[in-house]
Amino acid sequence: MNDLLQGRVCVVTGGANGIGRAVCERFAEEGAKVAVGDVDDEGVTAVCRAIRERGGEALPIRLDVTVRESIEQADAAVIEAFGRLDVVVANAGVLIQGRVLDLDEASWQRTLDVNLTGVYRCLQVFGRRLVAQGQGGRMLVTSSIGGLRGGTFYGAYSASKFALIGLAESMAEELAPHGVLVNCVCPGLVDTAMMAKLAREQATFTGNAVDSVVAQNVQRVPLGRYATPDEIADAFVFLASPLARYVTGQRVVVDGGMLYS
Repeated sequence: MNDLLQGRVCVVTGGANGIGRAVCERFAEEGAKVAVGDVDDEGVTAVCRAIRERGGEALPIRLDVTVRESIEQADAAVIEAFGRLDVVVANAGVLIQGRVLDLDEASWQRTLDVNLTGVYRCLQVFGRRLVAQGQGGRMLVTSSIGGLRGGTFYGAYSASKFALIGLAESMAEELAPHGVLVNCVCPGLVDTAMMAKLAREQATFTGNAVDSVVAQNVQRVPLGRYATPDEIADAFVFLASPLARYVTGQRVVVDGGMLYS
């Protein structure tokens, strides 16, 4: 433990699995009090248990980013439990694959509701809290390299993740006078259950074996492997810490060199 976030109060949406879980656990390792928000109740319970077993503080919250009242209730629960809020990680997201010409409108709308409008709601509700407190803070958004470069099967996802970068950059400028720093993290290929599911779907779309799809994906990464969730979480730790006190409006790419190869 390096105590980079000692005593800070953080809320993480989509905190039950994958990158979100890694962020929650790394924040706790660095001394933060973590509110774990997700619609996956069992996952939230498991993450909070793991944090507490290591001596950390964790608050389980059922948080649905598609429902404003759910976010407002989460905000109230964090304040009731910890007395303030310092760091917001808007991480909840979905990835529905499909070629744009074949994608049904319900899948398109679901993607935008969670990935874009859900983040807007979170940044607005929690951002108002940070401004009202008058002590600055951090708001971090999970975008993607898919928010910097589109690709086959990712039309809806890329559209939402591109938009997140614009939203975060706008909020960074708006909130700078209040000392609230807003940044995006853009992960590449990460070794998560979601990535495994995507590989299986791509295999179905293309008629290739899953192992072949994974091998082709890895070949696109100069470092020759997927990232671990902890490697992505470390970028969030940096942006939430005093080390990033002069960083705002940025998109931090963590992709093993994939984007520019």
